[in-house]
Amino acid sequence: MSALESFLAGWAGGDSKTLGHTFHASSSIHSSAHGEAVGAENIAALLAADRGMAMPLQLVSTNEYVAGNDSHTVLTAYLFGHVADPTARAPAVFGAVLVADLTRGEDGWRFRDLKLSIPWTDGDTSRFSDWNGLPGRGWKLGDPTPTIVSELDSPWARGVPPLSSTDAVQQVADAYARYAWAIDQGDFGLLSGCYTEDAFGEFPPMGHRDGRHEIIGQQKEFRRHWPWMQHFGRPLSIEVDEHETTAHMVIGRVIPQQPLTPDGQDLYGAHYKLDLRLEHGAWKISYFDYRPGWITTK
Repeated sequence: MSALESFLAGWAGGDSKTLGHTFHASSSIHSSAHGEAVGAENIAALLAADRGMAMPLQLVSTNEYVAGNDSHTVLTAYLFGHVADPTARAPAVFGAVLVADLTRGEDGWRFRDLKLSIPWTDGDTSRFSDWNGLPGRGWKLGDPTPTIVSELDSPWARGVPPLSSTDAVQQVADAYARYAWAIDQGDFGLLSGCYTEDAFGEFPPMGHRDGRHEIIGQQKEFRRHWPWMQHFGRPLSIEVDEHETTAHMVIGRVIPQQPLTPDGQDLYGAHYKLDLRLEHGAWKISYFDYRPGWITTK
């Protein structure tokens, strides 16, 4: 979506003008790192100020999902950012999650409301010293309420219908975005709808698991100790059968700290081999095989 691309370009470069054009005049932002602001100019100034933290940024988005219609959509996406400074003691990296309402007017799609959460940072975190509420390790008394509450804010929780224009291949890709969002946001009601009842597979480090009950139970307990998880993923191949009722998908697991090889190829720290089945209008995972190990698309 061009609005997301413009937003990333403006934020990465600290470009207030570009940022301002991605928001409506009365838009709002709720950011765990930046606080809240209303109005395109105020939002642009808030985000462009990151330029003062020895940035620009290098920003990458994955896991995009769009639902809605021709005039109003809801977008979810994952972002990770690197501080572009080769002299730093250690690379400064952060992860982000966004959910945004966009509406289309005569001048195209613009953000109406943006919720932006920064669940983790890594490396030289002094680069992010101006940000508020950087995540700690586990909940403690006095912690702020999360910016994004999946059970209330996600397009799936709000009943926003999928785009009518998406084909079966895109629907299968969207199934991974839904799975990753659900487990990373701790939304196990949503996660339960990501698997068929007879699903099975390999779930390192939990091992082989049979049946939705066992899979969900193990993933819930596993996730409890890793609240900052983000499964950045990129579909590498999707095959849908001729009847469009079963599919096979390979997902590359992007590691934000090392997303490229030295010669600039996309690099993945693991990959998934997933079988999916269409049940009652929704694509669900029937076989799950997660394989750690560095690969490229070659």
